[in-house]
Amino acid sequence: MKKLAVMALLAVAWPVPVCRAETAGQCLDDLRCPVASVRQQAAQRLGRIGDPAATPELIRAMEDPEKTVRREAAKALGSIKDDRAVPALCKALADSDANVRFYAAYALGEIKDPRAAKSLVEAFRDPQWMVRDQAAWAIREIGDPQTLKPLVAMLAEQRADMSHLEWLLGRFDAEKTAASLAPLLSHPEPAVRLRAAVVLGRIQDKAVFHPLLAALKNGDPAVRRTAIEALVVLRDDRAVAPLGDLAARETDAIVRAAAAKAAHDLSRHEALAAHWSFDAADGRIAIDVSGGGSDGEIIGCMPVEGKIGHALKFGEGAYIELGKPQHLPIADTPLTVAAWIKSDAPNGVVVARGGAYCGFSLYLKDGLPKFGIRCAQDSPAAIAAGREPVGGQWTHLAGVIQSDRVEVYVNGKLAGSETSPGYIPGNCGQGMEIGYDVASSPAEIIDHFQGIIDEVKVFHAALSAAELARQINAPPASSSAPTKANEPK
Repeated sequence: MKKLAVMALLAVAWPVPVCRAETAGQCLDDLRCPVASVRQQAAQRLGRIGDPAATPELIRAMEDPEKTVRREAAKALGSIKDDRAVPALCKALADSDANVRFYAAYALGEIKDPRAAKSLVEAFRDPQWMVRDQAAWAIREIGDPQTLKPLVAMLAEQRADMSHLEWLLGRFDAEKTAASLAPLLSHPEPAVRLRAAVVLGRIQDKAVFHPLLAALKNGDPAVRRTAIEALVVLRDDRAVAPLGDLAARETDAIVRAAAAKAAHDLSRHEALAAHWSFDAADGRIAIDVSGGGSDGEIIGCMPVEGKIGHALKFGEGAYIELGKPQHLPIADTPLTVAAWIKSDAPNGVVVARGGAYCGFSLYLKDGLPKFGIRCAQDSPAAIAAGREPVGGQWTHLAGVIQSDRVEVYVNGKLAGSETSPGYIPGNCGQGMEIGYDVASSPAEIIDHFQGIIDEVKVFHAALSAAELARQINAPPASSSAPTKANEPK
């Protein structure tokens, strides 16, 4: 009863529990009121007024015994943005009430004073997610580069807040962050190595390329797999060869499959129009694994071991009939036709489409690699020819149609070039074959290919030597052959 009487007397002194006026001076008087609700609303109003003159009283209010007053005082200081409040707000990051800590972090982010950075980093150990979330935002707003190293060091802590650290570390200078994270890839704890790899993968900047390559050699399979996933997101073509090497030597089946798929995906040119890998060797259908739908009929070819996975053996009466693929136009467009071959004879068509009116042919004649196109019946074929014979071993051939010339490449290097009147003007009345040319030739020969053909690809683009080199080095997505280290004994 005595307590109720005292409260009644206070209510007479302050008849309404709200800030009595819009002026800062009168609100400051209310901030000293014995009634907590009046002090709370006074702090709210001072935040709305935004007068820096209220800062000292609001700083004192950060010591108020009522948590609601401390909360509103912190919020008000964030609205005023007076750097005199920084020490008090940093101290409030250790307040017993989570809401006070939350608004203290908010206010420090609004003020943006680097003096608060160390305390905000420490707030990453707060038990409440919302406080850590607001501290992360405040650190980002302050942007002090000195916070990078202590934040990276937190990755080594058992209860590290990975979600916030990933988000925040991605906001720093990518090169400096990558340099700070790299040593953690050699940390004795596997969990720490994995966290470092995960954060590197989130940065998505060229600066993390080399640390991620180093992570491919990490002793922890989880780290290697995380690095593979990050390199795929990074989309850096330089990763194709290292990923292919990893796929060839990897002993962990999951990592090996991930590396092979990553190398394949990174090397897959956006202009890929058709791809016959011959890995689904059922002897009947040559599946276009690009998804373009240009499947073909296998006639008389035998499945054999290929350059990559399976391949097909070609010879007299053995070829693939593709007809006139609706989803593989060749008219008025740059084009690249490529394949791995292992020839047993000096003459033979690798891939051809069309005939004496118009079309193209990639072939061997007298052992020399050639690529020719014909643009009209009454005009001669434009034929690019290599000078060195090929045969007896795996060789990558490619024919390229530019706007003014045709080119033939051997193992990614330009072997011959010839001027031409332009792109092929039509989609040809005759069909397309692999290993033979059923009708008349757009170039010189129609002979059956004698030997093995693998990984035939067509691109709606004139690939460069560098792009062809990436195609040569890339393993297929389905590559999963065991290495010597884990072959069955």
